[in-house]
Amino acid sequence: MATPPLIVITHDSLPTLRLAIKKTSDAAWRQRLKAIVKAHEGRKRKEIADELMTSERSVGLWIKAYNAGGMDALKTKPSGRKPGPQRWEASIFDDLAAEIDKGGYWSIPRMQAWISKHRKKDIPEQTVWYRMDKLNYSYKSARPHPAQGSKERQEAFKKGALPHSWSR
Repeated sequence: MATPPLIVITHDSLPTLRLAIKKTSDAAWRQRLKAIVKAHEGRKRKEIADELMTSERSVGLWIKAYNAGGMDALKTKPSGRKPGPQRWEASIFDDLAAEIDKGGYWSIPRMQAWISKHRKKDIPEQTVWYRMDKLNYSYKSARPHPAQGSKERQEAFKKGALPHSWSR
């Protein structure tokens, strides 16, 4: 079964596409633009895929995207969280830390419930864990991480000078 001929809408001239290829530092976008140039020159999908060491399917998808939106449709999309101000005020977690310091066992769900009740915010579990970890609180209990504890007590415990109740 023969692949259908490539139909490329002329959004940009070949010189414009070639200039974009030369100027970009984005290797993925450069690769996609090269495919469009080769398609404009009349190359077949298999030829383009072989030359660019990619799949025929990718070439077809790139041409489809280009036909729909031009060069911008081929640009690499940014990944990860968008930059900007933090969503949750630090004071929420400072207040929570002060409450935790009063004692008791604090699980992440309990921390979330406290924030919801006292600050009227529904904060995701991962965010609560992350922010409290940054304040040196364990996600399982209200005590600071052992690395932040007293070096003298740690050494004394290792040597057996302290009762085992100190380790709990």
